[in-house]
Amino acid sequence: MKVIMFITLTNATTEHKGKPIAIRKDLIVTVYSSVSTLEDGKKKTSNFVFAPPHGTWEVKEKVEDIVNELNGV
Repeated sequence: MKVIMFITLTNATTEHKGKPIAIRKDLIVTVYSSVSTLEDGKKKTSNFVFAPPHGTWEVKEKVEDIVNELNGV
């Protein structure tokens, strides 16, 4: 019997900010950051988790912290 493991992260999208999100660890293929410029000229760094075929989630946690948790560190 295969054990399904989840990682619990914090949603960072405007609509769901602060709500927990659980994603299957074995489906995550990419964790990355992106920098965008806001209307006032300030820079914003956003962190994302991509788990196909379900999609991409913007999360509060830093890339390094997510990778460490996925690796059991």
